Amino acid sequence: MKKVLFLICIALAAVACDKPIDNNNVSGEISRTSSATSLIVAEGGQYTITYMIKSVAPDAEVTAEADAAWVDIDSIGDTTIAYSVAANTTGEERRCTITVAYDDSSFDVSVIQSGEAAVDVKTFEAYSISGSEYYGICESEGYNYFVILSLWGFDDEGYLYADSEYYYFDLYSDVPAEGRVATIPVGEYRLSSGTEPGAIGTEYSNLTITSEDDYEEIFYKEAVLIVTETGIEAHVTLTNGEVHHITYEGSLEIPAYSNIGSDSLSTLVDDYSFAVEDGVFVGAYVGDLMGTGCNTCQVYLYEELDEVTGEEYGDSFQIDLQLPEGGTDICGTYTAGTAQGCFIPGSAYDMGDGQYVQENSWYIEAGYINFAPLISGQVKVEKDADDIYTFTVDCYDDNDNRISGTFSGRGEFIEW
Repeated sequence: MKKVLFLICIALAAVACDKPIDNNNVSGEISRTSSATSLIVAEGGQYTITYMIKSVAPDAEVTAEADAAWVDIDSIGDTTIAYSVAANTTGEERRCTITVAYDDSSFDVSVIQSGEAAVDVKTFEAYSISGSEYYGICESEGYNYFVILSLWGFDDEGYLYADSEYYYFDLYSDVPAEGRVATIPVGEYRLSSGTEPGAIGTEYSNLTITSEDDYEEIFYKEAVLIVTETGIEAHVTLTNGEVHHITYEGSLEIPAYSNIGSDSLSTLVDDYSFAVEDGVFVGAYVGDLMGTGCNTCQVYLYEELDEVTGEEYGDSFQIDLQLPEGGTDICGTYTAGTAQGCFIPGSAYDMGDGQYVQENSWYIEAGYINFAPLISGQVKVEKDADDIYTFTVDCYDDNDNRISGTFSGRGEFIEW
């Protein structure tokens, strides 16, 4: 009897497998394959949006609608939507949103049209962001991403190629980097004399044109730059009156404090971790070391220190912490930079004749067997009820080696 029931179950399962699929319950999905933002010149013109159908829905059609009368949808193809933008005679920038929909799925494209007419617009398609770097927080306002757009990037020795153009953008964002690689934050940036989030700093932003034996810098009069998940688009007006439209598609990852074109200062060849207990430290307040309005506390950490002879043993660190003006409490979390709330990245001063003096934040093994500048990452300082300080270090040197661990011990603070 059990065998008969088993056979009946198999037959019912086979019938169930033959049941036709109800395609009417399939949801359609559409996704954008071009930029989420389009920067348009004042003269207007014809433009396109590209897309792909990720999931087909029966009887569903692609639609596109603009929320401004000065943008017309011309045609909708299988993967492309063509639209026209009328000339902007208002003298002011204006914006429009195009909504593309398919079944219950949709996406928006933002159209930003300049109000400043240009006689001619030069287009530049960049293929490289080589040389771009992340510099951490700056002047307590924005995190600094220095972005360079070019055709070929830098050569193997870290120099600009001759007869090339390099667009420099000194960007500031409220989004910090995480780890040793920074991702340029998505958003809109505009030329500004400040360093607030969303700013393109005026001092270091320019078009650099190289030749065989010289270069020319032309600064920006106006600039707007849009970063999307897939690339960068910018419109700049140079001080000579030229208007340039720059585009870039590709990775947005850039190094944090990389040493492009120079020999590294670190002697480490691999990651290094440590755990120091019962160490000793000295914190020296040295005033506004970097001219940023901070009180710098240079903290010297020693795994073992003979207080009579001054002999050091084991691991040691020098970490320069940027406190508020007049501040003396070092507890907190610090990222790489020169502003308040930062530790100053390690560097070396050339005294000539091959002699260098290590400055700012370093890891040093006693006897200078190994040493490495702390270039990026994070340092956290805590104190317990017994006045025991714990320094948690998670940093990288200029060879991309990770230096991580904890140092606990007592210390004293002095004024220099």
